[in-house]
Amino acid sequence: MRGHILIVEPARVDILYNPIQAGLLGRGHRVTRYPGINEFISDRAARANADVLIGLGVQVSRDLMASMPRLRAVMSPVTGTDGIDELAATELGIVVGNGQIPENTESLAEATVMLMLAALYDLRGSEMVLRESRSHPMPVTARMLKGKLIGLIGFGQIARAIVKRLSTWEVRFQTCTRRARSDLPREVSQVGLDELLHTSDIVTVLCPLTSETRGMLNAQRLASLKRGAIFVNTARGGIVDEAALAALVRSKHLQCIAVDVFATEPPPSDNPLRQLSDVEAILTPHMVGHTAESIERLPMATIESIERIMRGEPPLYVRNPQVIAEWQRRWSQ
Repeated sequence: MRGHILIVEPARVDILYNPIQAGLLGRGHRVTRYPGINEFISDRAARANADVLIGLGVQVSRDLMASMPRLRAVMSPVTGTDGIDELAATELGIVVGNGQIPENTESLAEATVMLMLAALYDLRGSEMVLRESRSHPMPVTARMLKGKLIGLIGFGQIARAIVKRLSTWEVRFQTCTRRARSDLPREVSQVGLDELLHTSDIVTVLCPLTSETRGMLNAQRLASLKRGAIFVNTARGGIVDEAALAALVRSKHLQCIAVDVFATEPPPSDNPLRQLSDVEAILTPHMVGHTAESIERLPMATIESIERIMRGEPPLYVRNPQVIAEWQRRWSQ
């Protein structure tokens, strides 16, 4: 069955949207693409007949979904589903899918490990010794990963992939999650957030941005970080108080931070994290885990998911699996 697919792109990501659009058109679907949310909202006729909405960084509210009577699914072409009201979608019988492909998970896990090592070994400082013909600094500040206690805030697929990759590195792991977990690997212990922060040598943020986690790492909690710790955020910027984090770095409370995500993206020039030196902070523009392998696979996964949706089957990766049974009863016809 062919469908009417709407693509809303407030930020242009042609590397994803162009192959998605071409692939859907090649399979006979009708595709309408909007450069921004306002153009999409004003097209009532298209919304009334749309089967699937694809968006990245789009605010998809209950009212918006309720105004689309034929809507089967809301799809994010990447892992993140920021802005999509997943609870409302579930209550409305709409499936929410994303691009949780193995290549994406594994790429970000590898990149997170890379940031840990770059921060521990003062890679930027070593570069500057050579580039600026400096004398070798004393005392040596680089530290081994071996023997460190790594704190993982959140324990989804990316955290699991990190543990798998470092399982032979003679490190210890602890995690904090919203609920008790009985499925943790034997080398991972579960602790509360406060204990994780003040005992971990490396703290890595890996949880999604939700109403519960927004601002979770506030100034008070960040102040409890172990002195000399490494702080890595490859999840979402809105989880962390950026000004408080920058202050901890300036005061030398933390050895180094590595941040790939920001509350506002791209971060403005006056963002306090951007005022830190290259040695104090490794900053990347929400792309450290992007690899050729994941970018090649993401559009194909989105196209395959939409083909499944139009056949009355759930997408490859579902955020609200509790809706599937009722959803299939409605759309499998």
